[in-house]
Amino acid sequence: MYIFPGVGLGALACESRQVTDGMFLIAAKTLASLVSEEDLAMGRIYPALSKIREVSLKIATAVAEEVHHEGLARLPRAANIEADIRARMFQPVYRNYV
Repeated sequence: MYIFPGVGLGALACESRQVTDGMFLIAAKTLASLVSEEDLAMGRIYPALSKIREVSLKIATAVAEEVHHEGLARLPRAANIEADIRARMFQPVYRNYV
């Protein structure tokens, strides 16, 4: 639930030729780094689900960095990878039909 959206988004954002173990490793390390002391104090081992979009962004950014590091990107490296990925993220906007 936390890892896969970020891995997919990071790989797609730079059109990775493949998804590697290294990408999953960096995703797991990034997720672990996002667990706060407050989360741990509350007994959570993951960030709050309410932060899933920001967590996915951080994981996607780290994965895209890894894609470029591994030389698997089909697209050139963006000047600001995080901003590029943020701009690609789906924004749920719902019309009010009432």
